[in-house]
Amino acid sequence: MKFPNVIGKRDLMHAAIIGSVAGLAGVLFFILLLSSMDPNEQQQQQATNQVEEEEVIPVQSSEEPKVDKMAVEFFANQHGVFSSHKSALDFIAGYASLNTSAIVEIDGNFYVWSSVTPVKEELVISDNPTSFAKSFTFSGSACSNPALQSLPTHLQSNNPSKFYFEDTKEPDSIPSDWDSITSALSSISGDLSVVRLHLITHYFNENDCMKIKL
Repeated sequence: MKFPNVIGKRDLMHAAIIGSVAGLAGVLFFILLLSSMDPNEQQQQQATNQVEEEEVIPVQSSEEPKVDKMAVEFFANQHGVFSSHKSALDFIAGYASLNTSAIVEIDGNFYVWSSVTPVKEELVISDNPTSFAKSFTFSGSACSNPALQSLPTHLQSNNPSKFYFEDTKEPDSIPSDWDSITSALSSISGDLSVVRLHLITHYFNENDCMKIKL
C-alpha cells in the first residue's frame, strides 16, 4: 500500500482554517467566562489581593504620657554643666562668688547652680561667671513619706517663716532632719534662694524617690 508523500495545498488550507477557528473559539469562550462572573466578586477579589500586597502598618498607641500633678516648677541660676564631679568642683574653685553654690547630678551630668527660685524674674543673672535661668521640676510623688511628697510645694514659699518657723508652729509634714539642715544653712547664707537650692540638693541626693526633671 502506498502513501502519498506530498500533502496537497487543499489539505493545508483546510488545516489552517480549522486551527484559526479553534483558536478564535477559545478566545471567545474565555471572554464569555469573564463576563459571566459577578462584578462584586471581582471587586472583592481585587480588594483582597491589594490588602495582601500592602505592608501592614502598626497602630500607634493613643495613650498619653502620665502627668505628674505633684511636680513643682523652679528656676535655677545655672553656671555650667560638666561630665564629672571633679570638673564641676574645679570650675567652682575658680570663682569666689560661687562659694555657696551646689553641684546637682542629674542623669549623669553635673550642674553648677548658685540659687533656685519659684519665680524666674527673681534670679540674679551674672556675667562672671556667666549664668542663665534653667527651668526644672521637683517632685516627691514617688515617695511614700507624706513629708517628702509635700516638700516641693513647701519649698515654693518665699516666706522665711516657712523655713525657720521662728514665729509660727512647725508643721507635721516636714522631714525629720529639717531643723538641723535649715539651722546649718542659715550660717552659710541668709538668702532663701540659696537655702532652697541646698535643701533641694540635700533631699534629692538622700532620697531616690525625689525626682528632678529638666
